[in-house]
Amino acid sequence: MPACQKVGIFYEEGYTMELITRCLPVGTLPYDSIKHTTAMMAKLFQKTPFIALLPNLSSSDTLERHFFENLPGIVYGDDNKFILKTGTKEYNEEMSVLDAVYKNPDSKDIEKFSFEAEFSEKYFQMIKKFKSPNAIINMPGPFTVSQILTPVAEEQVLADKSYKKMFIQAVCVKALKIMKQINEISPNTVPIVILEEPELGQLSLIKRRNEVITNEFVVELISKVVEKLKGYGAIVGVQCLGKCDWSIPIKAGVNLISFDAYNNPNNLSIMADKLTKFLAKGGMINWGIVPVTSDNVIKGMKADYLYKRLITTMEGAVHSGIPSDLIYKSAIFSVNGNMDKLSVIFAEKAIMLTKQLISRFVADFGTV
Repeated sequence: MPACQKVGIFYEEGYTMELITRCLPVGTLPYDSIKHTTAMMAKLFQKTPFIALLPNLSSSDTLERHFFENLPGIVYGDDNKFILKTGTKEYNEEMSVLDAVYKNPDSKDIEKFSFEAEFSEKYFQMIKKFKSPNAIINMPGPFTVSQILTPVAEEQVLADKSYKKMFIQAVCVKALKIMKQINEISPNTVPIVILEEPELGQLSLIKRRNEVITNEFVVELISKVVEKLKGYGAIVGVQCLGKCDWSIPIKAGVNLISFDAYNNPNNLSIMADKLTKFLAKGGMINWGIVPVTSDNVIKGMKADYLYKRLITTMEGAVHSGIPSDLIYKSAIFSVNGNMDKLSVIFAEKAIMLTKQLISRFVADFGTV
């Protein structure tokens, strides 16, 4: 990895960013023990550990539950909804703290915004032990956060600038807290923050219901987070496994886009010019090509079939006008969804299929 200069506890913006792997991990796994999760992670993801989420170990071990913990005004309701309560003295005080930490992440108050998953302790231990070149941080993206929250009143949440500010700052501070911990134990580990934005796939419907939400509005929302995290040394990507307009995260300045290449193979071909410019500037595409919808799907899946399907999908992007060298050198790969509903044996098969595809791809097309 390249040498990095540091400012405070973080990295200086502008150094050369590299991915050490072509395999992008997905955060939710079917294990019900830390021991088994650690064994898999140590074997397959030493260079890119991630905070595995284990809802089969604890039903509250989800990305949303950990993200919304300790944020201003957030209450987890009995109906499994996240409620936003504002206007109280306590809320205003907590927002002041969040704002101060956002402006100065070196502040000790960043400890108030921890992300404590069941696997978090082992995650940091692995980074320290293996001096991992990269470490994955999955976070809800700010637009999806805005759609998850249910306000107590009936007002349009995004119509209020203070709410918008809170969504941006909350995502940044939660990610920066993990980045700080990584930097303290392994200063040369480069964090890769993946902003989960499933609601981008519903944007056309959401825009019909809420005239405040335009493409430009969502670009601005995401770009504020991307700019902040890149400024502190992160590679930043957006993941949406539904069909969406990828020009939005590209305009927002992401380094990486992650899409479902198995079910939405043509999602990129309709914007060849934008993607060519994105890749020419060093952008990367994660092709979620291994389907994980059920045990039966994975049981019958063969590496040869998946590889042919992958190459056909990538060739479709080339035929749309994207230069082949940009497509191939920028490509990384993954399964196409969370795996907590699978049997362990088939989740592990899906991961191994991904690894086999990558080995064959590198043999055919070379490394980045």
